[in-house]
Amino acid sequence: MAQAGPNSYRALLNLGYLARSRGDQAAALEYFEAARAAQPQKRRPKLEAARELRKMSRLDEAEALYRSVLEHQPTQVRALVNLGRIATARGNLRLALNYYQAAVAANPGRTDLKRKIASRLRKLSRVNEARQVYEEILAQKPDDVAARARLRKLAQPRVSRLPPFQRSWLERATFARAAEWGRNLEALGIAAFGTSLLTLAQDFACGATEEVKPDCILLRRGDKTKILPLVSEWKEVDPIVKREAAALPRGHLLGYVPQDHLEIVESHREFVYHRASVADLAGSSLSTYRRQVRLLVKAGAHVEPIRPANLDRLLACNERWFAGQKKRGRKTYFRARTLWTFENLSALEALGVRHLVVILDNDVVGYGVASHIGAAWAVFTFHQGDPEPWGVAPYLLSEMAKLFPDREWINDGDAMRRPGLASFKERFTSNAGEKPLKLGWLKA
Repeated sequence: MAQAGPNSYRALLNLGYLARSRGDQAAALEYFEAARAAQPQKRRPKLEAARELRKMSRLDEAEALYRSVLEHQPTQVRALVNLGRIATARGNLRLALNYYQAAVAANPGRTDLKRKIASRLRKLSRVNEARQVYEEILAQKPDDVAARARLRKLAQPRVSRLPPFQRSWLERATFARAAEWGRNLEALGIAAFGTSLLTLAQDFACGATEEVKPDCILLRRGDKTKILPLVSEWKEVDPIVKREAAALPRGHLLGYVPQDHLEIVESHREFVYHRASVADLAGSSLSTYRRQVRLLVKAGAHVEPIRPANLDRLLACNERWFAGQKKRGRKTYFRARTLWTFENLSALEALGVRHLVVILDNDVVGYGVASHIGAAWAVFTFHQGDPEPWGVAPYLLSEMAKLFPDREWINDGDAMRRPGLASFKERFTSNAGEKPLKLGWLKA
């Protein structure tokens, strides 16, 4: 191509358009770059060059040009739309959604972009928001066939179908003795999986009845019974469990029941570890957790309480999480109970339930709901996130620890197999005197 003079800006643009029309992307890009060099302050050659770069899958270069346009004109619709396309090509639906929404805010008449917004919202399971967008389109253009068809296909919001929380449950004998029970669990050194105040309330929502005995609490749901021992010594637990289990038909126990206590020793509130050994804990490398938290924070994530403004997006995250579980062939036993928690969040505050969401790109990518049992451990009912490598669990754990400042938060690896601090004491006895370290949930 011959060298162009400074006054050939329009000719270079037109040559670029001609090259594009005959499918010669390389030549078109060359002409548009030459036009950009001739008139660096002009916006059009940047946009045209960026388009060719995007078509050639040179996304980083295209993105840089579109961003340079937005530096001088933040509401430039074409740049915003194409940044949305780049984000879509990279699989980042949330970022694409943000760009399309910014483009529509700059040009509210773009119905085609509103349909893109609704489509992204639908793919993110944000069904209520997608429905609102489609209804807005139809209010402006009742004959929009595509919007009407997609509106009909939207899934209906899921509900738990469980009775709402009743404040009268707080007066039940089970709750009156929950603090004692929780302290005993801590003394026994077991994580109260499935036995927090929140799950007690859910048991009652499922129709549970209670029987409080001097040394245990029995919760019955249908033909299933949950045994909650009110003792703080392992030697006292076995007789209670055996006695109550003997009165039940086989297979009628509900929830967590310790089966083998022979290798479990009484745990303590504090223990000392060799610092180099901490990263070896099964499933709970502190260095890995810290790296995951740092990546989230660097990406712009933050946590905030669950509230009406983000509840729909929380439910969408919940849908995506369960969809990921189903895709991997895993059962979703607790789906109704999870939804029940969200439906009763304001009432459950009285139980000491704490809840946070992780926000990234203006969307909820993870959530956690925790409750305490009197003076016992802060017990996680669940901490879940999108099926993406965000590492939201350690981030939620570190942030939720701050909501319970009076508790000792223990990074106990696989809590299903390693009860509390008991296994730590056995594992680290050989170096207990070296470099004392109080092991709690990490600080990012």
